[in-house]
Amino acid sequence: MTTVPELVAQRDPTGAREWRERRRDTRRLLPDLPGAMALATDGSDRTTAPVLRDAGVDVVGLLAPEPLESLAWAAEAEAPRAYADLVAMLSDEIEAVCIEMGPPGSDVIARRSVEAGLHVLLARPTTADPESLRAVADLAEESDLAHVVAMDGRAWPAAWHVQASLAALGRITQVTVLGAPAGQSGRAEIVDLVVRWCGEVLAVCASPDAMPAARLTADAPVTFALLSASGATALINERPDGRLETATITICGTGGRMVVQGRRVLRQDADGTRDLLMRAVPGARPGLIEATYDVVRVTELGDPALVRGATFHDLLTIARVLAAADASEEDSGWVEL
Repeated sequence: MTTVPELVAQRDPTGAREWRERRRDTRRLLPDLPGAMALATDGSDRTTAPVLRDAGVDVVGLLAPEPLESLAWAAEAEAPRAYADLVAMLSDEIEAVCIEMGPPGSDVIARRSVEAGLHVLLARPTTADPESLRAVADLAEESDLAHVVAMDGRAWPAAWHVQASLAALGRITQVTVLGAPAGQSGRAEIVDLVVRWCGEVLAVCASPDAMPAARLTADAPVTFALLSASGATALINERPDGRLETATITICGTGGRMVVQGRRVLRQDADGTRDLLMRAVPGARPGLIEATYDVVRVTELGDPALVRGATFHDLLTIARVLAAADASEEDSGWVEL
């Protein structure tokens, strides 16, 4: 059976890889030349192309599940080219791909894109095949390619402030989240924050009967709990209308505590209480904007180490925790990782 990379080579005898080499040479003379990116989308969010452009890339083509959808959505997104299929996209003169589809389609496109020598941006923190994602990450790193996952928490100034202030709080003992976003993407965001602040997650609970605490407030049941390697317990109340920027997050340590809500950070320790206001998060899709900045830096400067946000490795960690949460709901107890 002919593989996708072989089909790409057959359809593109001049070589898209050679074009990218020439593009890199041209960029040395024209450093402001924007990266050429394709968008693979299922049409669930029509704001993606403008967000990508605002973050500094040139959206040159669009791939949808069906050829006619590709034509219609490319016109709507003002993308010059519409791709009939995946091979057509991978054969085009592009440097990166933004994938805005759910798995398993997103997993397949990510793998084929890296095999074709393209930087990859996942617009959603989801995967159906963690082992395949690990292989994609390994291949990308061997080829000096970016593999970036859009996470709103990675663009949240208050979250970075907490991370920079952890030493002053001492050993973290508990994190509570009131009004967290529900659903798999919401849980992915919370897991990413807890891992960044508290370290590796050792056990997960998504069973109401096994929670270490039933409620955070009278009308806020604990729906998700994590135990980290540092000994910290995270107790999370999820709501269908929950959002990171409106949730109340409390981080308690042996030397003080911090309360975060949106731009506001309240810090209490031996030196007193400080009420800080962080800078505003840019745009309606801050995680996608920040992830695109990462791809722009790698494309323009050629150094994957410039990625500051979430990578496929972070998504692998998240996927393991979310799988354990699903098992906890089925087994009605804590699940160790």
